[in-house]
Amino acid sequence: MARTRRVAAAVLVVAALAMTVRFAWQHLQAPNPVAHPAPSQPTASIGAVDAPTSELIVGTAVRVSGWALDSKGIRSVEIRVDGRPHAAQYGIARADVAQAKPGYPDSAASGFAFDGDFAPLTAQRHELAIVAVNRAGEETVLGRKGLVPSAALDEWRALYEQRHADRAPPFYLIPALSAISLGGASELDTAYAGYLSPTFQVGMRVPIVYLRTTLGPAHDWVFDPDWNIENRCGEKRIAEDSLSTTMTYAIAHRLPVLFTLNGGIWASSNCDAPDWDLSDHLEQDVANCQWNSDNQVMPHDYFKQLSGSADAPDLARSLTFNVYAAKNRYYKRRNLQAAARMVMRFAHDHPQLFIGIALDADTYLNPFFEEKQWYDYNPGTLRQFRDWLRGSGPYAGESAPGVPDLSRYRRKHPLSLVEVRKLSGKPWQSWDDVDPPRRFPREGKPFWEDPWTHEWEVFRRHLVHMHYEDLSQWLTDVGVPKSRIYTSQGFIAPYPSAFPFALHIDSPSKNYDTGGMSVEGAIPRNGHLAAIIYGKGALNDMRVEGDANLFATFHQMDPGWAVGEFNTADFRTPTDLPSYAMGYRALREMFNYGARFASPMAWNGSNGTYAGQPGYVSFTAWRNTPLEDAMRDFAIGHAFVPLGTRLWSFGSSQYADADGWSAAAGAKLEAGPGYIDLTPQDGEAVLVSPAPLALARGETDLLVLGLDAAAIAALDVEARTSDGAWVTLASHRSADDLQATSAGLSVPLAWPRMLRATDQIRISLRFRASPAPVRIRHIALYPSLEQMALEDPVTARAVKK
Repeated sequence: MARTRRVAAAVLVVAALAMTVRFAWQHLQAPNPVAHPAPSQPTASIGAVDAPTSELIVGTAVRVSGWALDSKGIRSVEIRVDGRPHAAQYGIARADVAQAKPGYPDSAASGFAFDGDFAPLTAQRHELAIVAVNRAGEETVLGRKGLVPSAALDEWRALYEQRHADRAPPFYLIPALSAISLGGASELDTAYAGYLSPTFQVGMRVPIVYLRTTLGPAHDWVFDPDWNIENRCGEKRIAEDSLSTTMTYAIAHRLPVLFTLNGGIWASSNCDAPDWDLSDHLEQDVANCQWNSDNQVMPHDYFKQLSGSADAPDLARSLTFNVYAAKNRYYKRRNLQAAARMVMRFAHDHPQLFIGIALDADTYLNPFFEEKQWYDYNPGTLRQFRDWLRGSGPYAGESAPGVPDLSRYRRKHPLSLVEVRKLSGKPWQSWDDVDPPRRFPREGKPFWEDPWTHEWEVFRRHLVHMHYEDLSQWLTDVGVPKSRIYTSQGFIAPYPSAFPFALHIDSPSKNYDTGGMSVEGAIPRNGHLAAIIYGKGALNDMRVEGDANLFATFHQMDPGWAVGEFNTADFRTPTDLPSYAMGYRALREMFNYGARFASPMAWNGSNGTYAGQPGYVSFTAWRNTPLEDAMRDFAIGHAFVPLGTRLWSFGSSQYADADGWSAAAGAKLEAGPGYIDLTPQDGEAVLVSPAPLALARGETDLLVLGLDAAAIAALDVEARTSDGAWVTLASHRSADDLQATSAGLSVPLAWPRMLRATDQIRISLRFRASPAPVRIRHIALYPSLEQMALEDPVTARAVKK
């Protein structure tokens, strides 16, 4: 039972924790100058790669130079491409190294050089490692580079131009960062310059805490775009970024921005600062706060008072979401819109730098007490609960001043008082007596099976949904396009004993305090879902309600969804270091299910160079990690591949993955690094895609097979219907009649009228002659022309004053 009670914290709390991590500046990557003194007992060779300076090498010709030393002496330096060694010349005179490192053997002749050409190379990014080997045979990697043949950057260009795919927006990779004026965004504008393409762009996600960065009580806490980051509470900075500084930096460095306008609980969790923070000021009046089931409001620092919790954030007190909380709604709308108006002026002047706006992170009814306290029992919330049950007040269009019209959200079947008494088992005589459940037993009849508790749970999800509805509506009121508005809700893989989280507002109750969270509740009418996912969630490997996987569910419920924050590390097991395979899978799944962007934690978080050392935080690590390496391969493989494509690249030059594809009809499939080999039987083979594709009619009209077209005689393409039958998308197409580009063979697809969606396709291939394996570099489902059109282009929107 104790493990189950911890589910709420595991599912919700830690997801949001990463939102306010104060990034470890000491882990920022620093250059490795020659002038450091030699250690008395070095544990590895030391050295530096002087040239090339860039991480990316385009072409196949390579010139490498540098120096290497070891207390045991250097035996050799090798240049390894995809693990294959090539000897560099070692022993070149280096007087500068001898002067700086006099205690090492051969320091005066410690230079190395290599000049060679690795053609031919397959059209993908290859890893080039510079490795020093000492005389004891011990190896040290001095540097890693990406070696990319020019053909890899242009493989998809011809098809991209033929299909006019420049109408589609790019996929954005936007690392989270903060403290821009302190160097928090340093090098981001140059680190991936060679990896950018019209379909892959890099930007930044920056938090702007619009209720915290204000002009204080003398100016009624109005939003301050020029916030001074040296304002402090004690030794802590109250906030590390201002909106003006963020915009100025973005313009100067040509970095696209996702502005996280955060006025939620995490925005003020660093310290209590009511002289600046409007949330902290409002929370001084308990009428504005969420109440627990005992009608109590906890002090801000309640968690700090617990044993061993000196560094706990201020999470015990938060603002209520109910529609009768007039002050909360007025101030939140005012400050949010003030920030949004500035953002829209920026978007109007610099449309290519505006990704969008993400809203309050982790919007919940306070779940941080691990079921020892439940929320929200504020009197205004109870009043709204009664109105919701019977369809009265704002749900009947009878709105008071400052209260929105909620008739759109009126229950299909409002309840009578008689029905409420039956559901609750309480003899209430009037609606004023009606009260939600306040105790949640696990013994006997558990709370999640109680129908009255279910009504309360559905209402709590509705309340969270209404808050995101409000926030997004307030943005559209000042001209922010719906296509650029995103929520920020956490979805973390539940423990085995926990029920999957709610997809819908009316989903069954869960065996933990959900805080009112649901997927539907994080998708406002005027915006899109941005999911916060870690560990298995980021890998699309977690249980959800229904038959689809997590990302298929997101895509089905909101085709414009995005990944608002992620890391392949799991904060519940922070010492487990994620692998390259995990990074590859995460990016493949996000892109293939249509995520508009993905925001890794974090640019100025822990540095992978220090993995496993004290102080290293795996779930904030991005730079010099396998995940970053997987991103580089992803960027090359997706150059000129438009958003909306389903692309299976079968791994990379350093990793083999069948990507869920399988062979049928007696054929055999074997995955290699960046390809699959398909061995036909009697000249025929069938390829079956992974499932579920969650592919809707109109999303694709072209199949691309990355193979030698001369090997194929003809093919068929079919899609599986919901009842398991197979219907034709392309019938008996001769390869001679199909167009081939550098990306491969293009097969037009025609959807039958009766087919609205499919979860799987299969490709039947007939080969011309050889029974030998046929190599397939990739398979893609290319988006239709209509699918690639960008909705609500910012450049066409006027800024509302």
